[in-house]
Amino acid sequence: MEPGELPVESRMERKKRETSRKIVKVAMDLFQRQGFNNTTMEQIAEAADIARKTLYNHFPVKEAIVDEYVKGVSKGFAQEIIDSVQNLPDTRSRLLAALDKAYEWVEINPEITGICLGYRFKNVCHGSAYSDGETGTQRVMAEIIRYGQETGEIRRDISIKLLVLQLDILRGSVVMNWLGDKSKYELRKEIAKIVDLFIYGAIGRKENQR
Repeated sequence: MEPGELPVESRMERKKRETSRKIVKVAMDLFQRQGFNNTTMEQIAEAADIARKTLYNHFPVKEAIVDEYVKGVSKGFAQEIIDSVQNLPDTRSRLLAALDKAYEWVEINPEITGICLGYRFKNVCHGSAYSDGETGTQRVMAEIIRYGQETGEIRRDISIKLLVLQLDILRGSVVMNWLGDKSKYELRKEIAKIVDLFIYGAIGRKENQR
């Protein structure tokens, strides 16, 4: 392979990716029509016209299918969000605008969000990675933080990966609280608070700088 040349996707890799996409589409259609709890893995395999073993090779549980769907949605939003916030004046305003856009979708899809977050937190508790592969929202936050480091707004002695993880944990906790009782929280206002906590810390630094 020449320098700078992208690796060619093998036929097997392409087939695997296409099968995963088919499973996600079929499963999400079933979840919408008959409900998540009323849909079985066997029904998904039958509707997708694949063997149950093939289904389980791609996704061990229904929740993993929802997680893959949500990651696909967020990746679809990612570049649009990055383009829309790049001309904003500072890291705080970029994060606020980016997360506000992302959580507009969350407010419309609370059930799917709850299933996805529950699956991810369960994996963390069992020692697995927070999520297999970077999500679109993680990519957006990483890009914003990277630019903030380049301009001197964000300290450079902490890795981007660790900073994104900190924001992930904060925003995940806020969403779980909101899902528990949506009448008590205005989700996007709470997300704005955790952006301020991330940028300024908990010691009133923002007021002191005015």
